[in-house]
Amino acid sequence: MHIQILRRLAAIALAIISLLTPALANAESGTITAEGVKLRERADKDSNALRELSLGSEAEVLAQSGSWYRVMLPDETVGYVRQDYIFIQSGGSRGAYVLDDGTALRGGPDENTYVVRQLVAGQGVRVKRIVGEWYFVSAGDQAGYVHRKHLTMTTASMASASMLKQGMEGEEVEKLQKELNRRGFLGNDALTGNYSSATRKAVVEYQQAAGLSSADGVAGAETLNSIYDSTNKLEKETATYTQLKGTVILLNWFKGGSDWLHKGAKFTITDVKTGLSFRARRFGGWYHADSEPITANDTKTMKRIAGGKWSWDRRAIWVTYAGKTVAASMHCMPHMVDPTKSNNFDGHFCVHLLGSKVHENSKECPRHQACVQAAYRAGR
Repeated sequence: MHIQILRRLAAIALAIISLLTPALANAESGTITAEGVKLRERADKDSNALRELSLGSEAEVLAQSGSWYRVMLPDETVGYVRQDYIFIQSGGSRGAYVLDDGTALRGGPDENTYVVRQLVAGQGVRVKRIVGEWYFVSAGDQAGYVHRKHLTMTTASMASASMLKQGMEGEEVEKLQKELNRRGFLGNDALTGNYSSATRKAVVEYQQAAGLSSADGVAGAETLNSIYDSTNKLEKETATYTQLKGTVILLNWFKGGSDWLHKGAKFTITDVKTGLSFRARRFGGWYHADSEPITANDTKTMKRIAGGKWSWDRRAIWVTYAGKTVAASMHCMPHMVDPTKSNNFDGHFCVHLLGSKVHENSKECPRHQACVQAAYRAGR
């Protein structure tokens, strides 16, 4: 008796599901687009997993239930798969991104066909059709076939491969985060695969540093093309160089320069040759600015600028403080007075502006002044 009741209840439940789950006009073939996709008992991520499906396996799509498809496998097992992980040939295109530099976009679904063009890692494409292990894709104004091992298809929550923004998640977001991290714009704790507020802030900072047309925190095609460009060497510690280009002025030390870079001022020095930046503080000097790196990390960067060892050689630099960037010169040799012991800089170094002099003879140093002029020319 109990068994009969259970059977009737099950039949009623299936009838209700069939009413709530709209059937597709015609059952269609779908292709699984990732490894380890769960076939669920119900349209619920917490429901029982009937099995795992492999990349490229086929399933007949019977009906849609919200963001899930009800499918039947070749052995007639029926269950539910998230629509993110199944591609229906007639269901329109799906975004994807390229995994490897030099990926061939071919004229046909075969390794022996001609190459239309080569694609780069991170490039967004649109998958139009799946032919066995090959994806027929459009890349800009060209189309061709790419083997599936070279692509990762996006999910519905990620919109397209050419635009990422806050609230999205997945492999494309993780890839962007790793590149932001490598370039010094994003910390290790933010490598979550979720486009968080920290990721948005890092994207804004990158966009500003790279001088892109928009700094809105949305990683569109311009941002992604820039950040994945292997010839683009922009990193956070060199970003100041890019931002300051075209803003550098000459300022005479004895006609406002000493008052501008006053004693106690904490400023940024950007080395013109390397693009590296560090923070420094003026603590004294009357003919020029007697200065020191603020922290041990600043000292470390300064030593990198010097080529790994301290040197009296003059260097063209830009000094940024209080809204101005001024052409200047410095050497990288710690000497004499050492105000701060914790910065690992055993002494101080000298910063010269236009017209600055040396203490020894109260005259301008020709080498410092030549570097000031070089810094001005480089920053115009």
